Amino acid sequence: MSDRYNRRFWMKRSLLGALIFGLGLSVPLSAGAADSAWKSQFFAGFQFQGETDLKKGGDFEFWMVELGLSSSWMLNDSWSLTLTGDYRAVGYNFNGLGFDPWEDVHVVRLRPTLTYHFNETWSLMSGLTGEFSGEGGADFGDALRGGGLLGLGYRSSDRFSIVLGAVVQSEIEDDVYVQPLVLVNWGITDALRLSMEGTNTRGGEVRLGYSFNDNWKLGVGAGYRRERFRLNDDAPVNRADGVGEEEATVVTARVTYTFDGGTAIELYGGTTVDGEFKLETESGSTIRKADYDDSGFGGILIKFPL
Repeated sequence: MSDRYNRRFWMKRSLLGALIFGLGLSVPLSAGAADSAWKSQFFAGFQFQGETDLKKGGDFEFWMVELGLSSSWMLNDSWSLTLTGDYRAVGYNFNGLGFDPWEDVHVVRLRPTLTYHFNETWSLMSGLTGEFSGEGGADFGDALRGGGLLGLGYRSSDRFSIVLGAVVQSEIEDDVYVQPLVLVNWGITDALRLSMEGTNTRGGEVRLGYSFNDNWKLGVGAGYRRERFRLNDDAPVNRADGVGEEEATVVTARVTYTFDGGTAIELYGGTTVDGEFKLETESGSTIRKADYDDSGFGGILIKFPL
């Protein structure tokens, strides 16, 4: 089959998987939202990065489809529960390497968190993290990761809140991964807001946003992107059941329009900096590591309340 056919095939399969995942999450939570106990938001997006040169020769491009849902519920005056899940499918197309390090990658993350509110100022967040991260056809059990998170929260007013802690999670053929947990929401003025989020092993981002009115908002951000995943066994011997990894620094500009009902459409674009690919054997030994040039990307994200 041609590369074009393969890309279309994986895109169709990923879109179908994303739709099923979204419906599976949204049906029970939206049913709970009918009694106003749940506050839920669903999002769907698409991103594309064009031809990007690898510094050791060759190039690649990728597209990404993502879906997610977050739903929160105040159980009583002291306890709140948040359920978060997302699905992401990324299709890669490599050229000039003589082989494909990997093709399509699928990631499913689930994170239930429980927060105890000591009072209006202090709180304690704890939760579990579960993840499947693997190339299409990868062994399911070998692509699973799990762990937990713990964070202490402080809220001084409606304009400022912060949570600091750590996320600890098992890794695919590597040591346990520890990442700082940081959640910041700071309304500098009525229109200008600074936020920071880092709650899973994919990285985090700092954003500065300016709201012109209730509908229009502009924003800029910078963050770190990391993905580590199990490969399938349909490959050369030294790559079979191996591990792939990609990481980069990401700088982004966004424009968002929010409709009166709460649905928001976000268009964004930016560049990746200091990007790197890594290909490892099944036991975690490095086969190949390659940096890639700074490259532009763009996408669309749609968010709507349930």
